[in-house]
Amino acid sequence: EIFLYADILDLNRLYSNDIHAIANMYGIEAANKVIIKEIKNVFAAYGIEVDYRHLSLLADYMTFEGTYKAFNRRAIETCASCLQQMSFETTMSFLVKASLQGAYDNLKSPSSQIVAGKPISCGSGAFELLYKLF
Repeated sequence: EIFLYADILDLNRLYSNDIHAIANMYGIEAANKVIIKEIKNVFAAYGIEVDYRHLSLLADYMTFEGTYKAFNRRAIETCASCLQQMSFETTMSFLVKASLQGAYDNLKSPSSQIVAGKPISCGSGAFELLYKLF
């Protein structure tokens, strides 16, 4: 439908920050790039420069399941790890809820491993290398 207006619109420079529309029209990877750009623009408005890798990590988390999901306390409530929930925003409310419900954490998420003082099981910590000396 937009191509009907190609004579008055520069379709190569047209931009939308509607993540849902971008995901529907161009796919989740395009939505991922829009999320990165929009978060970067929010911080840039305050003169804050954020490393692209951090923004990429956030965008990947938000689009990992093939659709985009919110990155707020409501979305984090669906996370299985109670320690990961506590590391987000409202630590005390998640702590009280986990305590009252008898929740436990199997220490599989990076957040819960950091809280417990364990090495994170990804990257160089994803495996153990054993060498037979004799």
